[in-house]
Amino acid sequence: MHLIDVTNSYRDLVQRQLAATNSQFVKVYSLGNTTIVYSETTDKIEIVMENHKRPIRQDEVEFVIKRLIHEDRIYDITFDKSRKIISITCDR
Repeated sequence: MHLIDVTNSYRDLVQRQLAATNSQFVKVYSLGNTTIVYSETTDKIEIVMENHKRPIRQDEVEFVIKRLIHEDRIYDITFDKSRKIISITCDR
C-alpha cells in the first residue's frame, strides 16, 4: 500500500476546508480508490477516509493510522454502516 499526496489536485477542497473550519493544516492523500483528508487544528487531528466504490478494509485503516498519526495515541474511529466513510480523530 502506498499513500500518495494529491493535495495539489484538490486545491478547492483544501481552500474551503481552511476557510470554513478552524483547520490550520490540510493534506489530501490517495490510497488506491480511497481518498484520505488529513487536517490539523491547534488541539485535534482528524482523518477522513472515503471510498465510494467499496467498503474500506480494516488493514487500510490501520495503515493510515500508522502512517499519519505516527505515535501511540488514543484515537476514536467513527464509520457509516457501509464502511465507505470513516473518520478518525485524536488529540494532538
